[in-house]
Amino acid sequence: MSKHVLVIDDERLLRDSLAGALADDGFEVTAVATGTEGLARIRGEPPDVVVLDLVLGDVDGLEILGHTVREAPETKTLVITAHGSIDTAVRAMKLGAYDFVRKPFELEEVLASVRNAARTGTLEHQVQYLARRDRDHAGVSPVARSAAMRRLLDEASLVAASPVPVVLLVGESGSGKQVLARLLHDRSASSAGPFVELNCSAIPENLVESELFGHERGAFSDARERKLGLVEVADGGTLFLDEIGDLGPSAQAKLLKFLEQRTFRRLGATAERRVSTRVIAATHRDLAGMVRERRFREDLYYRLNALTLRIPPLRERLDDLEPLAAAFLDEYSRAYGRRWRALSPETLGILQQHAWPGNVRELRSVLSRATLMSDAEILLPAHLPGELVAAALASPAPGRARAPGAPVHIPSLEEIELAHIRAVLAVCSGNRTQAAQHLGITRQTLAKKIGAAEEG
Repeated sequence: MSKHVLVIDDERLLRDSLAGALADDGFEVTAVATGTEGLARIRGEPPDVVVLDLVLGDVDGLEILGHTVREAPETKTLVITAHGSIDTAVRAMKLGAYDFVRKPFELEEVLASVRNAARTGTLEHQVQYLARRDRDHAGVSPVARSAAMRRLLDEASLVAASPVPVVLLVGESGSGKQVLARLLHDRSASSAGPFVELNCSAIPENLVESELFGHERGAFSDARERKLGLVEVADGGTLFLDEIGDLGPSAQAKLLKFLEQRTFRRLGATAERRVSTRVIAATHRDLAGMVRERRFREDLYYRLNALTLRIPPLRERLDDLEPLAAAFLDEYSRAYGRRWRALSPETLGILQQHAWPGNVRELRSVLSRATLMSDAEILLPAHLPGELVAAALASPAPGRARAPGAPVHIPSLEEIELAHIRAVLAVCSGNRTQAAQHLGITRQTLAKKIGAAEEG
């Protein structure tokens, strides 16, 4: 992305020479002859870097430096001092200058310092943003025991390695779109760049443009300082736009322009900026249906839909349930300081019977609660939510449809309790004393419950 450099120097030959060299080096350059005009430029649209001669005819250069540090803290300032004025250079550094050069200087010396200043500013923006993210993606990888997920990951590997700038992920809520987006980033040529996320459904319509493209100080009433948008923070990496179907009409139009031209303009700014950012969009909505209903732009839909990956719901890849559950149990056991956990065969069977409308996110939630609420090494049906167990026992076996009109059997509490007792006995190899200890009842009570069930 082209960085903006402001040169403030009242010596015409030096000013023109600096501006020309910086422009040849790929910077967007504005050159002014007075401190007054320089201050106006900084107040209007702070540049990324200021090259400032401290000796000006109208305004003290240190005064300009102090204003820049206070009012545009993200701007890096390189000061130019007269030969031998080391005290002035020291004062400038104490005030917050990024670097200084002394006259006479070589142009390459200034260019190197400006390059470093621009690079430092970019890294600071990215680090500050990423530090605010309340997440940890270390080691995240989709589980792919099922044939459906293996096919998806094969496709994802090809997409990740390609230069395609826009990818659309579709799938039900909780199916793992964020994890797949992260994998696409990690396996791409831009994996060393930032991975930046925005949930489009969580941002009010009037703030989306500022969040995406940033704003200058004073662009609106609450804009007290310049803010970089996420397309700029993600420069050289990936911007993940989750729930893209929730974008409003105005934001859709601006996003389309950015995707087509790869340029944007901060709110309140006049200059167009270019970035190298891959956009991964995701949705659980039927975008084609929304286009027919005129709730989503047709041109944006076709721009996004050029390369689409579909994530199957958990009910279509039940072979992944057991390794997913094992991974979550290990994660939560360590997080909650519990002993290592495993599922009993009966518990796994119940989980495999469930329809999982909330997909992987729902499975994670169920196992998080079960691990937190129990200290047992083996998770039993009783550790699962009662409504999940009841629904699983009332449903047909996997792959077996219920006959039309057949009555639905809703298990009683006694039946659920008996199923749990049998599961505990199986784990304890039939030892009733151990089973009673796990259940928190006496051996005599356990015997009565088994006897009553057998008599019934």
